[in-house]
This record gives sequence, structure tokens and C-alpha cells, in this order.
Amino acid sequence: MKTNIVILIFFLLSQLGFAQSSRKMIRGQVVNDSIKVENVIVFNTNARTGTITKFEGAFEISARENDTLVFSSLLFKSKKVVITKEDIENEVIIVPLKVFPNQLREVLVERNKTKTPKINSQAEVDKKYFDDKQSSPKNTVMPNYNAIENGVDFVRLYKDVLKLLRKKNPNKKDFTSNINFTEVVMQKIHYSFFTNSLKLRDDEIKLFLVFCENDAKAQSIAKSSTNFELMDFLVGQNNEFKKITALEK
Repeated sequence: MKTNIVILIFFLLSQLGFAQSSRKMIRGQVVNDSIKVENVIVFNTNARTGTITKFEGAFEISARENDTLVFSSLLFKSKKVVITKEDIENEVIIVPLKVFPNQLREVLVERNKTKTPKINSQAEVDKKYFDDKQSSPKNTVMPNYNAIENGVDFVRLYKDVLKLLRKKNPNKKDFTSNINFTEVVMQKIHYSFFTNSLKLRDDEIKLFLVFCENDAKAQSIAKSSTNFELMDFLVGQNNEFKKITALEK
């Protein structure tokens, strides 16, 4: 009898611990005061979870307390947000992103202000979410407000990538809207693969995926590949991408 009681208590405690640690789907919105926010990639670095923001920066992602979300985009500085208990309980979490000081002219920017839900004021959001050294890297040797760590100018890098894409696809004008490949990658590939294996910085991840999307093999890889084949494709694309980055150092 005592043994059964002990087993029952252990089972109940295990269930309680699981309930506290299990992830749930949370809703959020990425915002900016002056630029429409779309197609920002969102990684949960603690789980095999990723997504892309939809209309007006809205997103849904599985998370729990203390998970870290990483946001990467073409127009906005990358950002890391640590999920709190309050975030889990809120109906929507708001994540403001800062525009690169020298905006990327090749990207079509709509000047319509994003509508911000009334659950939090912008002042409250600014106090709650903060940038860290990894989110906003600085080059201490050569001060440059448009640069990312180690002196790589992100705006210049984007222009060089776009120049290469135009050379490969002379009849194509829009290189950023076809996100089918990126959506597959976000479902299958963990954040650590980009940072640890490919050695990409948060600011570079979105640009790298745009670079991959416009490869002739990208769509077929996305439709029929295994995770290993997909990672092998990303490694090959990264070798070419790194050649462009090296020109900026």
C-alpha cells in the first residue's frame, strides 16, 4: 500500500513538473514606428522551433518561460528576447525592432505605421525588451553605425548579395518575397546550426536564407529533401555566401 502511495505521489509530481516545463503556443507582433514589418524570421533557440512573421508582423511560436527568441530581418537589427512568465500569460507580446540607420534602398519600404495592440504602450515595451551585445554587435576598432561585428558592413553586404543574385537571375526583379524555402528551413533546421555550424551572426541569417531561396535548386530541395540533404545544401550555399562576406573585411 505504501509503495502504491509513493508511486502515485511520484506520478503526480512528475505530471506537475511536466506541466510547468511544457511549451505552449504564444502569439506576438513585431513592430516599428515608421516601417511596415513583414517576413521577419523568429527562432526559439531553446527548441527546434522557428517561424516567419505574417501580416503586420504577427507571429505564433511554441515557447516556455526562459526560452530565448531571436529575430532576424533585412531592414531591422536582430534582437534577442527572453520569454518571461508574464509573456506566457499575456494574450500578445510586442517586440519592437530598430531599423538599420542606413536603410537598404533596394528593399521596397512602405511608410504606413504599424498598428500596435492596446495591451502595452510603446514605453512599457521599450523598458521590457532590451538589446544585448549579441543582438546589437559593435565594431570597437572602427566605429561605424551601419556595421556588424568584425567590420562587416551589413548594408554593403546586402548590396553585394543582391548584385550577385541579379547576375544569376537577370530577368528577376523580386528576390525577397518567395519564402517557401525559408519556411521549410525554419521547420527543420535548428538555430544552432546557423550560429555554430555555419558561423552566421543573427543579422546575417535572414539575408543568407534570401540568398539560398534564389538558388535554382532551392525549391526542389525544400520539397523532397531529408534534413541531411537540406543541411548539406545550406553548407554549400554558405561557402559561397562567406566569399561575399570576406570581401567586406
